[in-house]
Amino acid sequence: MLQKKHRIPNMKEIIIFVALFFSVCTSSCQCIDGIDVSRHQGVIDWKETSRSLPQKAFVYIKCTEGATLTDRNYRINATQAKSNKLYVGGYHYFRMTSSAHDQFINFKKALDSIDFDLIPMVDVETDDGHSKKEMQDSLQVLLDLLEKEYKVRPMIYGTQRSYNTFCAPRFNHYPLYIGRYGENAPIVKGPSHYTVWQYTDKGKLPGVNKTIDLCRFHKDKGLKDILMK
Repeated sequence: MLQKKHRIPNMKEIIIFVALFFSVCTSSCQCIDGIDVSRHQGVIDWKETSRSLPQKAFVYIKCTEGATLTDRNYRINATQAKSNKLYVGGYHYFRMTSSAHDQFINFKKALDSIDFDLIPMVDVETDDGHSKKEMQDSLQVLLDLLEKEYKVRPMIYGTQRSYNTFCAPRFNHYPLYIGRYGENAPIVKGPSHYTVWQYTDKGKLPGVNKTIDLCRFHKDKGLKDILMK
């Protein structure tokens, strides 16, 4: 029986293979350090989702917005994610339509109802028509209240555009969770860099019927940098 000769791939074929490999890796759990969710993801099967994530994966869960809104799924998301061995944190969507003190009270109620593993996070994506100074001063009040209450420095979320527009460089000394979708990592204005990069909002994971945000740490950061204690 004649032995079949194996053809050696040319350089173009090798380049295509490498590109496809990294394309697959981008959507695989090996490149994911964590996720973030809200009611918009609907009902999540956390047992299935946790199986698709690496060990020591984290999840940030939306808890509150403004002074009165509470995400209707935050409690079940948090308790089930924790029961499936994920590191869980809560975040608040910051608004200028109510005072920082009232927003702190709203967020604190949610934070105190769950034994969260991760530092609190504040999502900043709008100034609601206020000046940059007004928005920054109000945000500073909320961050100070959180730090005083929980003895940790909170993390700030924003897209690259919203963070650099509303927050940088004043808040660059806080841990930063920055959204920039695609292959290029976020760039923060000023002498700082992100802690967590939200690199896509179109992730697909078992147990989640809708698309989901996928995130990874900066090469110099890790889970220890966002743990509550």
